[in-house]
Amino acid sequence: MAPAEGRSSLQVCSELELRVALLFNVGTASLHLDDCSQAERVLEEIPKQFSLVTAREFSGEDLSRTAIEVLMDNLDLQTAAELPSSLACMADAYVDTRPGDRYDVVYDPAEGLAMYLNDELLRRCPDQGDGEKFFMIWFGEEPFHPRLRDGLLERALEGAGGAAGG
Repeated sequence: MAPAEGRSSLQVCSELELRVALLFNVGTASLHLDDCSQAERVLEEIPKQFSLVTAREFSGEDLSRTAIEVLMDNLDLQTAAELPSSLACMADAYVDTRPGDRYDVVYDPAEGLAMYLNDELLRRCPDQGDGEKFFMIWFGEEPFHPRLRDGLLERALEGAGGAAGG
């Protein structure tokens, strides 16, 4: 999976097919970091990228709604209005996709959050001191898919430890 424009310094640390209910192939997700041994620090202020190559059509509205719900759960918020502005900005960036489209969500502490679709910038959101929290969607205590979180992190750390990763 090629990195989003401007993030070529990040390496693919792990990649995993995402299935929901063990039946529906959502797509292939990957975690990109400067140093794969930092996978346990994925929710800290370090450069990172989460990518998803979709295997089916998705409504941007559904993706945005899911992102907001998962962020609210992880941040223990009662309403979407409580979401920090950088997170709300990014959650609202999703658009409709077709099979084979690739989303890249990139966080750089100096530049904030950016979302790309097929290498085209959809939106850049300035970091208000909490941009790294957007990755709670995939790596938080209550992620969208716990097995995806665990698999991506385990594979990243295995690969960083010298085993064949990816």
